[in-house]
Amino acid sequence: MNRLILAIVFSLPSTLLAQTFTYAPINIPGAVATEARGINNSGEVVGFYYTTNSCTEPTGQVQFPNCNVHGFKMVNGTVTKLMVPNSVSTAILGVNDYGDLVGFTSLNNGGGAHAFLWLHTNVVKLINAPYAGGNSDEHTVAFGVNKALTVVGGLWFYSTPQGSGGWVWQNGNLSTMNPGDAVSGTCCWSVNGISNNGFLSGTNLYQGFVSAWFKSATDEDFYPVTKDTNGTAVNSNSDTIGYFSTGKGWFARNIEANEGTNDAKETKPAFIPVAYPNAKTTYPMGLNDKRWIAGVYTDSSGVMHGFIAKPNF
Repeated sequence: MNRLILAIVFSLPSTLLAQTFTYAPINIPGAVATEARGINNSGEVVGFYYTTNSCTEPTGQVQFPNCNVHGFKMVNGTVTKLMVPNSVSTAILGVNDYGDLVGFTSLNNGGGAHAFLWLHTNVVKLINAPYAGGNSDEHTVAFGVNKALTVVGGLWFYSTPQGSGGWVWQNGNLSTMNPGDAVSGTCCWSVNGISNNGFLSGTNLYQGFVSAWFKSATDEDFYPVTKDTNGTAVNSNSDTIGYFSTGKGWFARNIEANEGTNDAKETKPAFIPVAYPNAKTTYPMGLNDKRWIAGVYTDSSGVMHGFIAKPNF
């Protein structure tokens, strides 16, 4: 697919919405807000939490925190709180099937802010894009990692929820990843998800709108719509997830279905809303091959909570 216009419908009856996914909340004890951000095929969930009400994100700014947070992982219902050594802030944003973690951290020794890869062997590797750092507001953020230890992310600004350049890191080598750069009207890339078989997903700006995208080898699919939409994760089935800037979540099942080797054949996938019951907003953020989703919802008071959603299809 070269250009796919998404017709995402959010007019399904509430009875159908209730049957589509089964939801469960995640709240870290002692936290004032919790965000679940990644999930692997074993069901391990990772994320971060806030310890003070003076440090929570504005609605819609959920890509990465611009204040100090604490990381966590949850395995079989048991929560372990985690901080990168010598850090004042650790946001865990992704996890692979081995339990390797990625995210964003700020060190307390004047070492600045960095993306990180935290191996299950307890070795921490800091990642910094060589073209970052010219603006103190711009930071290297890691969003996803697969079993091959390929890490993906983007350059992001504290002041606005917008990327400025996507990247892929493997074996110490970091390369830019900005699909569709030759297309007029595109900029501001971020790679937000990677599957075990190498599918990529993310966001860019396309003709003035935030647009989700999917990439498989040389096949690039863009989702221009008439309102901003973010692509946050992808699995090995080519399922993708994301959310509109209005806080409505979506799930797209196997967007490569029926295309085969015919790249010119466009097949619109079915889109399913992701909406935590009675929530003001829902942000799907992590996705595994079982189609389990980890994410964030806000309640009627605007407080953030983590969640897991399991499909009923």
